Amino acid sequence: MKTRKLIVILAAVSLAGCAPTEQNLEEDKPIALSEVPAKAREAAAAAVEGIVLTGAEVEREAGRLVYEIKGEANGKKYEIEVTADGKVLEVEPDDD
Repeated sequence: MKTRKLIVILAAVSLAGCAPTEQNLEEDKPIALSEVPAKAREAAAAAVEGIVLTGAEVEREAGRLVYEIKGEANGKKYEIEVTADGKVLEVEPDDD
């Protein structure tokens, strides 16, 4: 009985150590485009005609993951904020 309780406690502690990865994204975290959900990539690509996606960051805003997807179209750089389910929140030229 003590062994089973110890296993349950160890499993809970191990899982708790993994949770902060997604929950504590208060600042933009660079990620590979391949890690961005397909719906979010598709929405970003459709938001600016002819855009070539070049990079991405993720952050938690108001309890949900928001992806900032960067790209170029017609010699101009853009940043597109989109949710995981493909809702475009903002499209803005990147003035960097």
